[in-house]
Amino acid sequence: MSYTVTEETLALIPQYGQYGEPQTLVIKEHSESILDGHPIKLIEESCLYFGSSMRGRIEAARHILGPNRKTPVLVDWQAQTIFFPTTAKEKAECIWINFKQMKTVQKKSGKVQVEFQTGQCIDTDASAYSIERQRIKTLELAYEMQRRFQLPEFKNR
Repeated sequence: MSYTVTEETLALIPQYGQYGEPQTLVIKEHSESILDGHPIKLIEESCLYFGSSMRGRIEAARHILGPNRKTPVLVDWQAQTIFFPTTAKEKAECIWINFKQMKTVQKKSGKVQVEFQTGQCIDTDASAYSIERQRIKTLELAYEMQRRFQLPEFKNR
């Protein structure tokens, strides 16, 4: 699996191949592809590519947000790319959503639909309330990281 999650990646959706092997449906701006492996592996590899482990990113986010479940992961600080999970990250059905690309969340036909800035949509089994809570947590993380790195003492280092 050699794919780096970027700001153009909208969502990572788990699915299974013909023989039950884990795969990821990668939704990008105006394209989709299927890669081998679970979405969490793509997040882990992308965090390493951008200079930290996923565990380190989660520890830093929990330091800022306090202890919580479903912690958002700052994949790339430069592009401000932060993904959040729709369920516990270890669950097979966990979808990862790019916070920056999200536009709206609404209930539709018994599912919750997430619409992205591009107009593309995905359905999830997570509740609209849960997705909105994740969005708020991720916004708090983004704001605090931006505040910390905009301070004069960090600019001169």
